[in-house]
Amino acid sequence: MSEVSIRKAVADDLLDCLMLFKQFHKEAKLPYNFDANKTQSVFLETIGIESFETFVAEKDGDLVGFICCMFMEPLFSSDRISTDIAWFVNKDSRKSTAGFRLLKAYEDWALNNNIKYVGMAYLERVTDLSKVYEKKGYVKAETHYMKEF
Repeated sequence: MSEVSIRKAVADDLLDCLMLFKQFHKEAKLPYNFDANKTQSVFLETIGIESFETFVAEKDGDLVGFICCMFMEPLFSSDRISTDIAWFVNKDSRKSTAGFRLLKAYEDWALNNNIKYVGMAYLERVTDLSKVYEKKGYVKAETHYMKEF
């Protein structure tokens, strides 16, 4: 059994990441349309930006997952906070270490960027990750709603 490796995404990962992003969007049942051109532009524009990072999980030369994250200073504090934008591992690799290793890469990135609070989210209608997050030391901070116009 080969090992999963985690690394920062690079521009050459664009097509593989685009396929993973599309899979994530489909499985997440997000209400808005997937725009491949927009996704491609954002992916390429954010490479090398200090406050944004994408990590990929690679196994046998194939990308099997990713986590996109960003940090900012909130309105009421100068403490840096981070959040995941999306976290995904393809179905064939969900029983591997890929997911937890991506989470660890995100947390290490946060520590290296002087982040005081690290946030993670999940789509309740898809899967309940609350026990996973609590086991990793996260506490519920808010509930998010969305309305379509």
